[in-house]
Amino acid sequence: MATIFHQLIINADPKVIYEAITSQKGLSSWWIKDCEAKAEVGYINTFTFEGYPSTKMKIRKLVTDTKIVWKCVEGDKEWRGTKLTFSISSENSGSILQFKHAKWKRQSSFYATCNFHWARHFIMLKEYCESGVSKLEKQKEKIEIKKVKAIKNKPSTPKSEKLKVKKTSIKVTKK
Repeated sequence: MATIFHQLIINADPKVIYEAITSQKGLSSWWIKDCEAKAEVGYINTFTFEGYPSTKMKIRKLVTDTKIVWKCVEGDKEWRGTKLTFSISSENSGSILQFKHAKWKRQSSFYATCNFHWARHFIMLKEYCESGVSKLEKQKEKIEIKKVKAIKNKPSTPKSEKLKVKKTSIKVTKK
């Protein structure tokens, strides 16, 4: 099983970060504009990416200002069954956020693309927590989602087109 892992330092109180990850207002400011979310264990948050079926995350655990755990219960087949953990700790005058998106069945090209996009969105989360201003632009996200969809729908390279490697050996003789 594969895990996406990110860690970032945010110059904000853990309470601010926790609120940004657990509230509808917060999530729609850095991750997905179109969402229904509530900070309640057992609640299923719904995120709608344009052109994709909704992604649904069941809240498994909430520890105020410290930890959020979701399980993907509906959405892309590569996301279903994955576990998302946000861990927040205080550090000097700010906080450290550790994020793990675990239980991926394999490291596919979609996995790599999601890893990149998590990083993009964490930059927006950091800016939102530090300034209170959302940098999430709906039109830009539409373009990014189209790019992801194109990669996701691209057929695999047929075996016949894959690079063939010929084994060779070199014989060394002494003179």
